[in-house]
Amino acid sequence: MRRIIFALVAAGALAGCVSKKRYDDLVLEQQRVSEQKDSLVNDVLATTQMMADINSDLVAVKGLGVSPVSTSDRPLTGTAENRAVMLGKVREVIARLNAAEQQIVAGKKRISAMSATYASEKKQLSEQLDAYQKTITDLKASAEQQEALITQQKQQITTLAGRVDTLTQQSAVLSTEKAAVRDTLTHVVDLANTVYYAVGTKDELVKRGILVPEGSKFLVFGSKTLEPARELKPELFQRLDRRRDTVLTVPEPNKEYKIITRQSPTYLSANIQQNGRVKGDLHVTSPAFWDAGKYLILVRD
Repeated sequence: MRRIIFALVAAGALAGCVSKKRYDDLVLEQQRVSEQKDSLVNDVLATTQMMADINSDLVAVKGLGVSPVSTSDRPLTGTAENRAVMLGKVREVIARLNAAEQQIVAGKKRISAMSATYASEKKQLSEQLDAYQKTITDLKASAEQQEALITQQKQQITTLAGRVDTLTQQSAVLSTEKAAVRDTLTHVVDLANTVYYAVGTKDELVKRGILVPEGSKFLVFGSKTLEPARELKPELFQRLDRRRDTVLTVPEPNKEYKIITRQSPTYLSANIQQNGRVKGDLHVTSPAFWDAGKYLILVRD
């Protein structure tokens, strides 16, 4: 009988120990779950603040918002430095969104590990994290489109800059060629308007090789005439410009001079004698005077 009593007492004591251990375990489990819940709630609050900060960053970036902007709606403006700053800010926002996405995935795993006792809290937290995850996805898509847009604009500007450089080089070449053509044309026009003038006695002009005697004479038969040399050398003449040089001076204005070449006195306002000779300086009234030839030879009698 005594043994039975001891056995019952021992069994009761053991049962009491087991119940106390179970109670302590439940208390610890309750504390752990409560701590997890508090931690998740803090994470959700922190995520909420982080989402607000990220959205503010997106709005703060000049020219950027949540909605993407197409290249047709935005002109290529701003300096290269500003575009680089904008691109850096967008990429920083994308990095933060990626970090937030990883935190939400980790939070979902922690919610799944929570006790079934907090089913309603688990559902509420999961739905809130799902909403945040969708917002992050939308913001990432917007930021990535903005990144692509800025990158595309940089490429377009680089291409346009290259075209401008090419056009500038071509313009420089064309300017050089234009100047060369202008110089050539000026030279051709100047050359076309260059005329030559020589005056002197018969002997002087023959000696200089400007006039040559032609014909033959034997005793009293035949005769010789003075004609311009077949190859007249410009360096033997005075050079004139038919557009500007309208007064041709003679060394002795009181003497008479005969025009040996084919220019017509019609275009001269000089003292023209009845024998066709001229007296005094020659005043050319029209450049057409030189149409008959660019060499003029005057012989003093």
